[in-house]
Amino acid sequence: MSDTDLFKPHFRAINSSGKRRGFRLEGVFWSALESITRSDGLSIADYVSKLNDVKTGDNGLSSYLRASIMQRVLEQHDRLNARFNNFNSRAIVAACPVPGFIISADKKILFQNSGFLMYLQTRFTGLDSIEALSNIKLTIETPLNDLIEEMRRDSSRPKSTGFTVAYGERRARGRLSLALAPDFDEPAAAIAFVSGPS
Repeated sequence: MSDTDLFKPHFRAINSSGKRRGFRLEGVFWSALESITRSDGLSIADYVSKLNDVKTGDNGLSSYLRASIMQRVLEQHDRLNARFNNFNSRAIVAACPVPGFIISADKKILFQNSGFLMYLQTRFTGLDSIEALSNIKLTIETPLNDLIEEMRRDSSRPKSTGFTVAYGERRARGRLSLALAPDFDEPAAAIAFVSGPS
């Protein structure tokens, strides 16, 4: 269904409880109704029939149908928000026993776990202070913006890329496994775990 069809009213006749009823709803409501009835394991006719049985007030069945669809969409939105708000990329990285960090699309390390700090300290002597850590340079082989865009399109698979970390003249290479950090939006960010040597 095109964007213009979503806002265009469409008429459908539905046989419900032995009665033929006509509804003129915008395409977006028909799409939402099909999704709702599919998840409930009902036909649209059965959904309308159940709705008619519980309808109260003077408003017509079309208005009641629109309101019930909107109520279901809002309930689903609230459930998704609650699940999303419980997701915390920092807590996941902190709890992970392998070296990990959160890196923003503009290549700033926003958070790192103790495993990543130990990883750096075992490769570079003298990294025992926050000031020294600020002198670390991290280079990722694949452009980070490209990886984040790919993960936005398909978040079901983690991405992998090589990296180089440098401190002064010394360098260490390795591989990263990355996943999108969904609770970071502006700027977008990725969760990165050191998955092995290059």
